[in-house]
Amino acid sequence: FLIDYLTPEEYFIFIGSLNNLSIADVNEYLKQYEEFFNGEILSRGKYIRDFSKGNQNKVGIAAALMQKPELLVLDEPFANLDPTTQIRLKSHIKALKYSHKLTTLISSHDLNHVTDVCDRIILLEKGIVIKDFKTDENSLKELEAYFSE
Repeated sequence: FLIDYLTPEEYFIFIGSLNNLSIADVNEYLKQYEEFFNGEILSRGKYIRDFSKGNQNKVGIAAALMQKPELLVLDEPFANLDPTTQIRLKSHIKALKYSHKLTTLISSHDLNHVTDVCDRIILLEKGIVIKDFKTDENSLKELEAYFSE
């Protein structure tokens, strides 16, 4: 959740305080997101509500990861992000999978991104699992064939 009447800095400090992080710890954590934020998030003097949806997504993702979860659930994380940021997010998710043993559940309609990032894809239709498979080099073609039927 985003508390949109806060600035990103205030929000990150609040989320950090819930996890016993000092302001210095939060600032140190945020350094790894400078490229991801692309100069559009911090030190802008804006409330979260005044950011674009894509930039609000960036704030939410960085805040969620600040808590060092073992399980991360992302709903349409690539929506409203520019192509460069989408690529950076994919790389970051992949890196965290190995470095932090992070399991990420991604709900998405974007077949390209999920086949790039996910080890396993589960298709749901009206809440029922209709397909469950490990991804490989043919996954995108299989999904495209399935959805074009």
